[in-house]
Amino acid sequence: MKVKNRISLQFTFMFAILLSIVLLGIYVLVERNRKDNFYTKLDDRALIVGELYLAQDNMSPEDYKKVKDIYPQTLSHEVTRIYNDKFQPVFIKEDTVSWSKSIIQEVIEKGKLHFTIGKEQVAGLYYMDNSGNFVVIASAVDDSGYQNMRRLTYIMLFSFLASLVITFLLGRLFATIALQPILKITTNLKIIRSTSLNKRLTITRYKNDEINQLSNTINNLLEHLEQSFNDQQSFISHASHELRTPLTKIFGKAEVTLKNDREKEEYKDALKAIVTEAEKLNFLISSLLELSQAGMDSTELQRVQLDELLWEVVDEWGNNAGLVKVSYNLPEDAEKYTIQGNRRLLFIAISNILKNAIKFSGNQEVLCTIFCNEKGVNITIEDKGIGIGIEEIQNIFQPFYRAPNAFNLPGSGIGLSLAEKIIRLHNGKIEVTSVLNEGTVFTVLFGQ
Repeated sequence: MKVKNRISLQFTFMFAILLSIVLLGIYVLVERNRKDNFYTKLDDRALIVGELYLAQDNMSPEDYKKVKDIYPQTLSHEVTRIYNDKFQPVFIKEDTVSWSKSIIQEVIEKGKLHFTIGKEQVAGLYYMDNSGNFVVIASAVDDSGYQNMRRLTYIMLFSFLASLVITFLLGRLFATIALQPILKITTNLKIIRSTSLNKRLTITRYKNDEINQLSNTINNLLEHLEQSFNDQQSFISHASHELRTPLTKIFGKAEVTLKNDREKEEYKDALKAIVTEAEKLNFLISSLLELSQAGMDSTELQRVQLDELLWEVVDEWGNNAGLVKVSYNLPEDAEKYTIQGNRRLLFIAISNILKNAIKFSGNQEVLCTIFCNEKGVNITIEDKGIGIGIEEIQNIFQPFYRAPNAFNLPGSGIGLSLAEKIIRLHNGKIEVTSVLNEGTVFTVLFGQ
């Protein structure tokens, strides 16, 4: 079922419930009013009957004549009875209709009584006269009232059904209008392919509009996809080049060596060169595997205390040479520098940054500092090495990228890319400040 039809049906269903409650309330109120009005008429009839038969001696001829003129105006199926206080019928002979002593007694006790038997409504009146006390009971059927209620029922039923049809049609119209921006988004998304990820959805001037929020979310997704595709293309291009280089050297060295007979030492030199290039190739493949597998499984998450992690990294790479100094400036509450994460991946990320600092420091001291501030937990790794040019900093986290002043040093250009990906997976970020020939500061920030 289409969304607009589902919305229309839901809207119609809610309106049907509301309209049913309103119509039912109206019907109940009208029915109660009809019954009360008819009881009032029965009370009047009972009083008129009592005055006609009992109050003649207390009324002027003119008043009595008025009562006699009104008396013939009976109600539908009207039956009246008069009883004395001994429960005996007087003035009007009982035939098919008679009332029990219990009802007569209740009228005497309450003074006035109303009740219903089927469609018939009954009103009892305790009439006190100088000639004695009597009970007048009048009953009738409100035929015209019931007929009006039937008409009201038909009108309400027709109005209810007509309203539902109109509501459904209007609901479809409003749903179509409301969903038009989403249909437009769908149409625009259909033309976006991997070759046109640079396209974006149009944003209207209503910034807080839900459709705008959806468009912004999709645009952010497209931006991430575009970046991922660009990174993938760059990765494939650089990976093929980096893998081809040692393979070319291996093949070249082997072919040259095999063309002519060589001395034993020359064969040894050739094999050493091949082994060296094979080791580079193995290191490169291992780095590529690490980069491709740098993802987190929820089952691998654990609580990681960052000061302990930094100590392990420094102990692994820096303590033997004595080049790495560590400074701790942490609060007493360990929870403030403890995060949920993958310990193995975090170790690899911090290790890669520290190895780079050691490699490019030129045997100068590297300072590692961990501290907490309002932003979160900070780990800074500062070296006094060759530095990075300002225009190169934005590229250092791309796979296989190496700054021009780092070409003469060993490396594959994968370590920082892997570190950045791991830190991002842990909702952190890496900030870099550097000055050429003076040094570089990497700051890893894990937000609170």
